[in-house]
Amino acid sequence: MRLYAQLAGMKAAVLCALLVLSGCARHDQIAITPLPNPAAPGSITPNETETPDGQVLLSWLEPDKDGQALRFAIRGSQQWSAAKTVVIRKNFDKYAEAPPWVLSLPDQSLLAVWSEQLPKGKSKWAGNYLYTAASADHGKTWSQPAIVHSDRTDGEHSFASMAVRDDSHATIIWLDSRDYEAKHTYRLMSAVIASSGGVSDEQTLDDDVCTCCPTSLVRTGTGCLAAYRNHTRGEIRDIYTVREQAGEWESGKSLHDDGWHINACPVNGAALARRQNEVAAAWYTGIEEKASLEVAFSHDGGVTFPLVRKIDAARGQAQPIGRPAIALLDSGNALVAWITRANGTSRLVAAQVSSQDSRLHRVELAHGTTDSLGYPRMQLVGSEALLSWGGAGESKQVRTAILRAQ
Repeated sequence: MRLYAQLAGMKAAVLCALLVLSGCARHDQIAITPLPNPAAPGSITPNETETPDGQVLLSWLEPDKDGQALRFAIRGSQQWSAAKTVVIRKNFDKYAEAPPWVLSLPDQSLLAVWSEQLPKGKSKWAGNYLYTAASADHGKTWSQPAIVHSDRTDGEHSFASMAVRDDSHATIIWLDSRDYEAKHTYRLMSAVIASSGGVSDEQTLDDDVCTCCPTSLVRTGTGCLAAYRNHTRGEIRDIYTVREQAGEWESGKSLHDDGWHINACPVNGAALARRQNEVAAAWYTGIEEKASLEVAFSHDGGVTFPLVRKIDAARGQAQPIGRPAIALLDSGNALVAWITRANGTSRLVAAQVSSQDSRLHRVELAHGTTDSLGYPRMQLVGSEALLSWGGAGESKQVRTAILRAQ
């Protein structure tokens, strides 16, 4: 009996060790469940938004006999809704770093925003316009598309982010090249889109920003908070935030003084998540040619980010690629997903990051090329997070998984 008890104890110890390694016994662990979704083979550019009742709306582009269709579906606690089509176009921008948006407002209307390529003009690259359309019947029919921005030059208008403003309006931000011919600079712009599809209150938030890094936007208790990659004449490209206070936008300021000098756009922006007055941010930096992925926490709605944690850094041939997605849990911890690369293979990984504890356990979700993994997106569904990725490179298919914090 003593020998049996010893063997049982050994088995229990081994099982406990396996549970720790597999992410089932520590508070910083993540359980991952692959989740089929309605996106068709060939689907690209996944994006996610939260609905007013706490569900997740997944949108994407997929092949259609007349070009590409912008489609969406909503994930409840158990299953997906039927996929619906917003518009079909032949000239969608198909960049995973600048996906279309479909956003549900509290008044039950839907707003969609996407980018379309213009015919190639005088410049080396074809420009693009941002369009918006609205639906008052849960996506069955949509209004005539309207151009979001007042500028009608043939430059770029892209890298949009959206957030609910009030019951019947959304705030949108985007990168705008209207000054490029004269000043060789891009702006960060904002506007308000009504549930009718009308656009108003266009403003410049920053008149010199990085030209092709994704933006991020969340709604806090005092207004919207935007994150973007700034640009200086000295080619410093750090992440900045700009806050809306009582309906007025403040001046942008550095989230963290990385001092990254790079004479090119890294196509790597910040991701924001919020829970009540808590905000978390994740971003990539390549300061001194040493790539790292940083996470910062704010307890005052994004006014300050006093705690910054490095969660991945270059080590030999292994280095983070960036492209983060983030969600903020009720515990105050953040779920972060990003892409890292080692030995010629890129990997989509995730970790639970605490503002109080430096322990970090990383789990792998997928591997392939950087292109095939795309730009991850993540939203909470109750106590879980829905993560989407892929849709580019050699295997075009939007993929999804549920992440559960342990």
